[in-house]
Amino acid sequence: MIQVIENKFLLTGKEYQYAFYVEDGKLYHAYYGANLGVYYESCGKEGYKVELPKEYSEFGRGDFRPTAIVVRTNESLSTDFRFDSYKILDKKPSIGLPSMRGEKQTLAVVLKDLRLNLKLTLFYTPYEDGLVRSVLLENNGKEAVVLDKISSGCFEFSRGEYETIDLCGRSNAERQYSREKLGNGVKKLASSRGITSHQTNCFMALLKSGAEEETGEVYGFNLIYSGNFNIECEKDAYSRVRVIVGENILYGGIELQAGEKYYTPEVVSVYSIDGIGGMSRNFHRLYRKYLINPVFADKIRPIVINSWESVVYNVGEETLFEFIDGAKGLGIDMVVLDDGWFGERDDEDRSLGDWYVHKTKLPNGLKPVIDRCHASGMKFGIWFEPEAISPNSDLYRQHPDWAIHTNGCEGVQMRNQFVLDFSNANVVDYVYECMKNILENNAIDYVKWDMNRSLTDVPNAKKYRDYTLGVYALYNRLTASFPNVLIEGCSTGGARFDGGILYYSPMIWTSDNTDAWCRAKIQYSTSLCYPLQSLSNHVSDVPNRQTKRSIDFETRANVAKFGCLGYELHIANEKEENRELVKRQTAEYKKDADLILTGDLYRLRNPYIDGAFSELVVSEDKTRAILVYVRESSVLYAQKEKKLLLKGLDENQKYLVQETGEIFTGKALHYIGLEIVLERMDYSSTTLHLTKV
Repeated sequence: MIQVIENKFLLTGKEYQYAFYVEDGKLYHAYYGANLGVYYESCGKEGYKVELPKEYSEFGRGDFRPTAIVVRTNESLSTDFRFDSYKILDKKPSIGLPSMRGEKQTLAVVLKDLRLNLKLTLFYTPYEDGLVRSVLLENNGKEAVVLDKISSGCFEFSRGEYETIDLCGRSNAERQYSREKLGNGVKKLASSRGITSHQTNCFMALLKSGAEEETGEVYGFNLIYSGNFNIECEKDAYSRVRVIVGENILYGGIELQAGEKYYTPEVVSVYSIDGIGGMSRNFHRLYRKYLINPVFADKIRPIVINSWESVVYNVGEETLFEFIDGAKGLGIDMVVLDDGWFGERDDEDRSLGDWYVHKTKLPNGLKPVIDRCHASGMKFGIWFEPEAISPNSDLYRQHPDWAIHTNGCEGVQMRNQFVLDFSNANVVDYVYECMKNILENNAIDYVKWDMNRSLTDVPNAKKYRDYTLGVYALYNRLTASFPNVLIEGCSTGGARFDGGILYYSPMIWTSDNTDAWCRAKIQYSTSLCYPLQSLSNHVSDVPNRQTKRSIDFETRANVAKFGCLGYELHIANEKEENRELVKRQTAEYKKDADLILTGDLYRLRNPYIDGAFSELVVSEDKTRAILVYVRESSVLYAQKEKKLLLKGLDENQKYLVQETGEIFTGKALHYIGLEIVLERMDYSSTTLHLTKV
């Protein structure tokens, strides 16, 4: 809901309110927190104007904290944006970027810098579970200006003690949970790699001191963007806290010509009085309903089996026939042909960009393989790495200039490849036509879109932005031409796990690390922001490819099915008892998938702290629930775990634990808990189902 009273602006959702006001031509922040039902004014107005919390801070006007916008001219770094007008729009404006869906009322507040003839529009869209913000800058002057910084949102908070949670990591250990006290100074999370990256994620939580998983006040911020991003959080000497979220514009800035416009990506912020878990559930509801492609949002994801870890580049016809025959009758929905099927791709040193079928490996094309799949009752998917080009490829020999490059410099190779310049419309056209040809001429229902390296040799800051827009342009064309083809996002595992990709790809490969305990950690922390239905998780062979650790087959599946279940093993070579386990696991998952992918998530054990991983998913009507529990070490715990307190159930109803036959009230499970019995071995696990009786 949007209310405007005498230049006081109030935005209200289910749990939150957000307020700001105009005074002496400037915007000041008033309040962000619990829904109070009335307009709330900050009590700090007795200070000097430069000390008041700014609604959208600017550089050079006495505000020395991190600012939201920096515009440079030959004469100045300062701007003086003053309130001009506002409108309540019937629906969100189109910003040319992935954004939250739904025709929601949007507040547009116009500020103008009369000296530079710049118009700045701040957009606010209140959803039930969160606030969405973005910015439009228009250069109405006669000269170009340079954007050194333009953020999607500036957030001010009252004085106090705070903590932060971020999701930094590395390859095979993406989005690791890190919680720390916010001290004086600036905490900065950013990517300059051209992608979201393994190293950082465009998410941060701000916790009032004392907040825990299900109690206390928590704010969450997430940028809907797949390129360079910037999150800054400062606590100053007076304990004031400011959070800035937006695109990360690198050195040299971006020139905005006279008459040009610049939209920022959207930032989603949520507020919860119910702790970290409440913040997560707000994000999950928002993204399931308004971000994920509605064609797939309510559909159960197919259970896939991927060829990569089984056959690597050996994807000849007979090998694939054996692979498909091995998966037949096990409840698997989709066979995905990974790398090695195109050009002369016999190893990682060649052929990226040559998107035609490998004539030697597959002399009869893809059709016999796809026919074998269909005859076995399964659909067929295929892997592309559309943004990459190998120096040893037909495409590079014809168009070396199509790789991102800096004139006069030798290009930096990573993984024996360069990155295609997606800021070039001819490049996007070429890749689209290649993919279109494969998809139109073959019965393909699923695409795995991989992106395996960071950007280098980028000649200027604008190229990063234009590259990301080119990626979105290809996604837009593919999803328009093939609306029923499910595209799974991937980036050397989870290097581009963000809302921009999630807008197009309803599931994203969570990590290349499929070790069950490592994955339990990665899935736990990823769920802080992103819903389970976006997490692509596979059961792989042991010893694990990444860690060389062997974990029980049952535990591998128990972890993987809390998301989108798939398999990454040569199923034809598995012993019969494991094949029977796969058959049982897929059957059980199909019964549980609607609950797992659409229910409310309650995290009960933090594997980074507790030595155990446990999650409970409760249906919206609270009639069903499913619980997973994985213990790291048998040495640290007795055979029976201490009672596990279950959250989110209806305290006034009774629940049957199907596996044990026991019946408890929801209140007893909440306050007394459920005893967990596990085998005495490391990484033992269980899954339990609860139904209302």
